[in-house]
Amino acid sequence: MVKVNREDDFKKNAIFHGPRFDVYAEDDQGIIYDFEMQNEDQHDLAERISIYQGNLSRQALYAGQPFKKRKRTVVFFICDHDPYGLGWPSYALKVELVGCPNFSVDNKETNVIVNLKTDVSQLTQAQREMVAYFNDGIVSRAFSQKLAAAVAEVKADAIRGGIYMTIEEYAALKSAYAREQGEEAERAKTIVGLAALDMSRAQIIEFLKTNMDLSEEEAQAAYDNAMAAHA
Repeated sequence: MVKVNREDDFKKNAIFHGPRFDVYAEDDQGIIYDFEMQNEDQHDLAERISIYQGNLSRQALYAGQPFKKRKRTVVFFICDHDPYGLGWPSYALKVELVGCPNFSVDNKETNVIVNLKTDVSQLTQAQREMVAYFNDGIVSRAFSQKLAAAVAEVKADAIRGGIYMTIEEYAALKSAYAREQGEEAERAKTIVGLAALDMSRAQIIEFLKTNMDLSEEEAQAAYDNAMAAHA
């Protein structure tokens, strides 16, 4: 890497949400990287990634340059949970052409999710060391030793710069998540209650769209999740 910034801060605007990058880097090929740790499944990983990519994109092209010169931006989320429940060691997200699932569109955005809860039997030695380090703090061979040293350096820079998330920011984030979970629980109770009144699936979905401001897809998912949990 030719440039590395620890917790590069984009939180400059009180209105629009901006991310805090855990580690921001750019290599000698001009590729811009963002590495993030996600310690809790808040069911918003895709939305988080899109916001981080949006902020990286602001640095991917200089004014006056043709769009073909856009730098590639890569977001890595290292998660201590399996976000999709498939057991894969990592997930790569890409843009597809609707109706042509085998036709990928390269917009020079790369998104990778690392699953620290995967089965390690099929991993390389370096990957096993990484999983053991992040899961249990185990430092064994050369790769995990370098990894531990890099993490220590990141933490030291963060402390010196005073750029850890403030208590107020953390409390606000947790409050928003709890509120969302509460809303989902109340919504599920409503769905089950309407079903008990012999309303059909289509009627309940229409009710959710009209009265709870949900899209068709959100209403369908809310109905299916509520009824599956109630079964």
